Amino acid sequence: MPDQVHNIDPLSGAAFIGLQSYTEAQADSFFGRDEEIEQLTKLVKSNTLTIVFGRSGTGKTSLLNAGVFPMLRKEYCLPFRIRLEFNPDSPDLITQVKNVLRSEIDKYGFEVKSYPSTETLWEYFHSEPLWKSITPILIFDQFEEIFTLAKASTRFGDKEFDHFWQELADLIENSIPEKLKDLFLNHEEDITYNHKTQKTKVLFSFREEYLPEFESITAKIPSIKLSRFRLLPMNGKQAYEVITKTWGNNINPAQADKIVTYFSKDTDKSKYTITEVEPSLLSQVCSYIEKERVLEGGKNITSELLEKYPREKILGSIYDEALSESNAALPKDPGLSKSMPWAPMNEFVEDKLITGEGYRTKYTLAEKDNALMPGIDVLEKKYFLRREDRSVELTHDVLTPLIKTDRERRRKEIALALANKKARKKALFLLLFALLAGVAAYLFITYEAREAKNEMEAKISVLKNDSLKLNLSIDSLKKDSSKLFFSIDSLKKIWQILDTGNHNITIADTANHNTTDSGLTTLTAIDSLRSKIEVVNKLLQQARKNNDEMLFLKTEQLNDLAKRLKRSDAENNSVSGLFRNLQERFSSDSNRLENLKREFKNLQAEYYAYRLKYPVQFIPPPQKPLVPDENSLILNLNFGSSMNNPVKVPDNMEIYLIPTRSNNKLVKDIELYEIHCDEVKMRKAIGKKTANYYNGKYFFSNVAPDNYLIKVCSYYGNYKLIGKNNWKKEISMDVSPPVQ
Repeated sequence: MPDQVHNIDPLSGAAFIGLQSYTEAQADSFFGRDEEIEQLTKLVKSNTLTIVFGRSGTGKTSLLNAGVFPMLRKEYCLPFRIRLEFNPDSPDLITQVKNVLRSEIDKYGFEVKSYPSTETLWEYFHSEPLWKSITPILIFDQFEEIFTLAKASTRFGDKEFDHFWQELADLIENSIPEKLKDLFLNHEEDITYNHKTQKTKVLFSFREEYLPEFESITAKIPSIKLSRFRLLPMNGKQAYEVITKTWGNNINPAQADKIVTYFSKDTDKSKYTITEVEPSLLSQVCSYIEKERVLEGGKNITSELLEKYPREKILGSIYDEALSESNAALPKDPGLSKSMPWAPMNEFVEDKLITGEGYRTKYTLAEKDNALMPGIDVLEKKYFLRREDRSVELTHDVLTPLIKTDRERRRKEIALALANKKARKKALFLLLFALLAGVAAYLFITYEAREAKNEMEAKISVLKNDSLKLNLSIDSLKKDSSKLFFSIDSLKKIWQILDTGNHNITIADTANHNTTDSGLTTLTAIDSLRSKIEVVNKLLQQARKNNDEMLFLKTEQLNDLAKRLKRSDAENNSVSGLFRNLQERFSSDSNRLENLKREFKNLQAEYYAYRLKYPVQFIPPPQKPLVPDENSLILNLNFGSSMNNPVKVPDNMEIYLIPTRSNNKLVKDIELYEIHCDEVKMRKAIGKKTANYYNGKYFFSNVAPDNYLIKVCSYYGNYKLIGKNNWKKEISMDVSPPVQ
């Protein structure tokens, strides 16, 4: 029969669902995992507990929803998909499980005698009549969150987790709950529970890096080691099937091979079965290509279309495009700084939807988040967010590394922006300091120059006043000198008359010069005038000398002032040059900073692409196995083997050797509850030993002959008593599982 081909409407945009997980309603469109669906369904049907693990993005949820669930329903099973929540206002874990049970029972219209209430899960599933005809399957999806989100929450304490694990352990291992043990021991006639059969099944699905965490609870739930299914990435053959069946007539086999080559980078079709293709990457890239195909008119897929978009950039392009649209949908905030390199929706996704360690988490929207609702609507339509009432979360774990990287880059940009701002403030401070220092020096120098100038002008003004007074004195002296010369001429005439002995003085002479007494008076005046002339001459000489000295001093001061003004101009030019140099250095450093930013972003992108291509793998160091010696007690276990159907003994069973003399009560309990295994008490037993496995057999090291009880802890657990009197170094035990 040829493969079924689905013709996809080129305008529907629904050929690929991108980051969404497939639902049970989309089972007819879920391709490429037929073999995994069949294997996992068989495991679930034949085992009480099954654990499913795989890398993030391998499609565990889609495999369960669209693959396993429909198959189980055909076998009269009722799967309950349970996603525990760890929010501050979440109910306790067991109540969450019971709420899902009630909701699914009502959803499918089953008639029940009662819903789960205050009783334990073991009691409910062993008393409700519905489970006699329907097999309930509790499927805990994304169960790694009990080790991630739960640890980060203060809402859930150790006591609640202990209660949760104990209820699951009782249910899975079919152990009678502690509160019912008195009923089973002392009131057997009142027992109404169908406790000998166990129809309830449990499945844990989680990321494979948390497998060691689950190993730590095997003491509580030993069956964890018995049934495991690892979901691997798709191979090239499966990717080819997804591509051809989803696109149908829109692609031919040659182009489908080309797309597989695009993902696997291997042109050899014979290697398709060993080529790994990440389902999440396949779905995202094909969804992106489908959008481009529709935009180009809905033509067939071509190699030219694929070559436009390198694989490493597609996921980032889709994510950036969705965030850009979500930010554009928000009302503009005029108070938002234009210098910020990020946007509100980036901050919301990076800070609210992943934890500090980078795990996906649910976030309950508050009233303050109402302004972000338009952006959240865009991301929901783009399948990046899933919203239930007021709770939002990312649709897929594959987004968390990308978001965490963007968050770290954003925070580095914030730190760099703050550092740059601080550096700019410091540079501006230094620049202003240098400028103010130059201005202060200039003002100081010009202030001194102005003071010197004012002082010089004041002194010149005084000199001018002194010179004016001196000129007035000289003019006065000149007048006095002219009078003096006139008087001298008169005296000369008198002296001439006296020298010649001319005593004939005329009336005119006597009238002019009076009497002889008048002559004597004149001589006295002449002497007085001579004295005045000498004083005046001395004053003139001193004034000339003072004036010359003052002019010399003022000239020196003016020369000194000119020199200081010249130095001030030189210093001002130096400060201006320093200012220009600082401006040039600031511009050069800014350009260098931008270049370093671009180099950092390029290196970060290259590193991210490299890590996608070559993820870090940690290989545990090999451990030297323990081997039995002459002091060892060896166990020969019969695990349902026969000549026609040999069965290998499991290598992961917990087997205890307990001295009977020092542990009487524990031995009696084990004899009473044969299939029950209380490992907590057995680990505390005095002198107990744990068996080691080597080459198909279990053994206890360094065992001295004595009375012991050997207890095998598994779903089919058995025990055996051995004594010192009939001691053997090899003991045979039958630990065959019951017939299913």
